[in-house]
Amino acid sequence: MTVIRFFLTGTSDVGPSQRKFSPPFFVCSFSSLFVRRCSDSTEMLWKSLIALCVIGAALAEQTPVFLWGANSVAKPSLKTVPQAEFAEQLATLLEDHMVVAFEENGLSSKDFLCSNSESQSCYAQLQGVSPKTYYTSVENPTEALRSVATKREHNSIDASGKLVSPAKCAAGKALFVSFEDSKESREATLESHDAAIAAISKQFECKVAYLYLAAPSTAPTVQRRARRDTAATTGGTMWTSTNQFQMFYTALLYNGEDVTITGITVNNASDTKFTVTLSSATKSLVFDVVSSGGYFSLSNLKYGDEAFRVTGIVNAPTTFSYSCGNLTLETAATNGRYNWLSFKSLQLQAPFDGSYKDNFAFGDSWDCVGFVSPGILMGLLVVALLLVIMFIGVCWMMDINTMDRFDDPKGKTITINAAAE
Repeated sequence: MTVIRFFLTGTSDVGPSQRKFSPPFFVCSFSSLFVRRCSDSTEMLWKSLIALCVIGAALAEQTPVFLWGANSVAKPSLKTVPQAEFAEQLATLLEDHMVVAFEENGLSSKDFLCSNSESQSCYAQLQGVSPKTYYTSVENPTEALRSVATKREHNSIDASGKLVSPAKCAAGKALFVSFEDSKESREATLESHDAAIAAISKQFECKVAYLYLAAPSTAPTVQRRARRDTAATTGGTMWTSTNQFQMFYTALLYNGEDVTITGITVNNASDTKFTVTLSSATKSLVFDVVSSGGYFSLSNLKYGDEAFRVTGIVNAPTTFSYSCGNLTLETAATNGRYNWLSFKSLQLQAPFDGSYKDNFAFGDSWDCVGFVSPGILMGLLVVALLLVIMFIGVCWMMDINTMDRFDDPKGKTITINAAAE
């Protein structure tokens, strides 16, 4: 015999062994319980959203900023300058100044108290500049400058203390300068960077405002390796034009047929643009190479009289070489058909730097295949969706409580005799 006991309350019409409950009682109880569960789940979701907002605000970077070369408004040292307020100040400077931001990895307020082995400041050069302003804490200074600067360039300082690419002075432009990693001590690194900043600041002849700030945590670390002669030239075709342009490929196809190039000609249109002509027996391949913001790109590519879409496809930093295993370019549709031009194992570079030697070695490869492909993006989206579903499910499971709200331990119990038929 199995005895099942229920502690319930309600109106009974018969004996204790056959207690009957009115239906409205169960309906009201279930409705109240359902509403309470939904209310608790909604409250849990709101708390989670608030927590995420608080975490996002806490992740905002607050770093020191040293500004010189232009007059600026001083702020209390114990106050954090908001990003929007700092952006307005930089926007005013960009009206008639060029802003150069030197991004130091891991810069903190303690670094400004640095001293070398001779008990001298690591910033001997920066101490003598004027006018100057020091901000103890600024919220996302790099992003503030990016948001207000319409013209932006990126550059870096090599081990010798010189800019990797020449920089031109122009009002309204923001130049972000990073430093290469060094194996020296922190004091020696800061001292060498101080000397490099002083030397570079003397190169500009226009009105320039300088910023010395911490590199954002999401910024890539500049790392370079010694250049070496590439073995890619074996089995392919190499075309060079002094130290201005260099191009290599293993095959060039037009609608599947081989194209034989017999010569190369480079015509300079300006300091930031030149035209490359690759001659063949029947048609010539012509395209423009343009330098902008520290990058070179190809545009206006024509084979004979046919124009191919290349704008925004081929581009790379001037210190890198663009490479692609199979670059296929197409024309606009004509009667529903496309003509296509394909480069196999393509590698090219336009340094736009007179310091390069003739027949220079290719720089580090800047591959045409992006790091994040559409497949990876869809995978991340699916994972994010599953994580959200799991998070909501776990929240609901953690909110499950024993359904004893309407139990009455003092009431009479129900005994049901269960016997096998």
